[in-house]
Amino acid sequence: MKTKCSVNFYLEKRKSKETGEIIAEHVPIILFFSFDGKRLQYYIGYRIDKDKWDEAEQKVKRNNFNRDGVSATVINDHIIDIQNSVSDIYKGSKALRQSPTVRYIREELKKRVGDNEQKPVSFFEVFSKFIESESQSKTWTKGTLTKFDTNISHLKQFQESKKFKIEFDSIDETFFNKYVKYQREDLDHRNTTIAKNLKIFKWFMNWATKKGYNKNLAYRDYAPDLKGTTRNQNIIFLTWDELMGLYQKEIPQKYLEHVRDVFCFCCFTGLRYSDVYNLKRGNIKPETIEITTIKTDDALIIDLNDYSRAILNKYKDVQFKDDKCLPVISNQKMNEYLKILGAFAEIKQKETVIYYKGNERKEDTFEKCQLLTTHTGRKTFISNALFFNIPSEVVMAWTGHKDHKVMENYYKIIAPQKRREMDKMNNGKQ
Repeated sequence: MKTKCSVNFYLEKRKSKETGEIIAEHVPIILFFSFDGKRLQYYIGYRIDKDKWDEAEQKVKRNNFNRDGVSATVINDHIIDIQNSVSDIYKGSKALRQSPTVRYIREELKKRVGDNEQKPVSFFEVFSKFIESESQSKTWTKGTLTKFDTNISHLKQFQESKKFKIEFDSIDETFFNKYVKYQREDLDHRNTTIAKNLKIFKWFMNWATKKGYNKNLAYRDYAPDLKGTTRNQNIIFLTWDELMGLYQKEIPQKYLEHVRDVFCFCCFTGLRYSDVYNLKRGNIKPETIEITTIKTDDALIIDLNDYSRAILNKYKDVQFKDDKCLPVISNQKMNEYLKILGAFAEIKQKETVIYYKGNERKEDTFEKCQLLTTHTGRKTFISNALFFNIPSEVVMAWTGHKDHKVMENYYKIIAPQKRREMDKMNNGKQ
């Protein structure tokens, strides 16, 4: 059956009661649907200023926002959705040889796209949408999800304690200064933690701006001077002797042996825990590991050495879930067991951890075994590779680092180790 219909969008023409002139600001966008000699007018739920509306194209002009902070992209996508929906409803009726009424079209359209005016979405609703969207598109780990959920909790606590509502329009330098002070004084955060939280916050704000939820760009200019965050002062790694001692150690408990092997594999490849956790047999080639990293989505080719190959061969006949290569457990449990392993392997060199809270410099001393985490494996790989004079460009190709400043931090850290090695000649030791 032949169908005849047309879909158009225009701004409502209504005169001001005070001036008698056509209203030009915050004007409702109307669908005009003509079919079978009938006409349907339908408010799409968004408003826009007249000078931001492209009458010929029947859409909002690019790079514009309405009074509620909704972007042209969001509104225009909604217009397309309505256009497709109303056409589908009409054509579906005609395919069933029915003659739809205006009321039927309106009710069906309500079911598909709604008819209520779009209310501004709250800051925390948008933050939740951000987490849901990014976690799915970037396949976040459970640990990453927890980190972002913690940030939301801190922001809600901050809002409650300061007795004010966080809104996109209120995010300025004053807001940031109060939030930084709250983290430092109420949450007892170090400067490094505050810097990480601000980085997460700006990531969210960039996403919200791109999606049309935010039009306040003051956040982009905020750059606090947080001491101790410009370079890594606490690179904890195993020296080659410490690594060999752990790698060759007889471990009586099987679960600790598994943890040791996975950790040493990180130390011999530079892979992050998340990538070793997801490493499958298909990633292993005769001479290399080929993998796309979870965190940065980098495609890496890492050459195997005798140690990493030996660990893989040890488990080549063992079947793991999802065709994984190694017996990897949760990050939390592994970090817990690494401290036990470190003590068992007598990795007890004293390490001083330097950090800042505000402008106050603090130092804490620990045995190195107490500081071991899964990420120590990656740091151990980089430190020892540079110690063996492997060019930093080669190391970066293996690890996926793109900034030479990261390598400079490691060169500063391994300098004392090189001094100790040279002292062996002074003492006549091998």
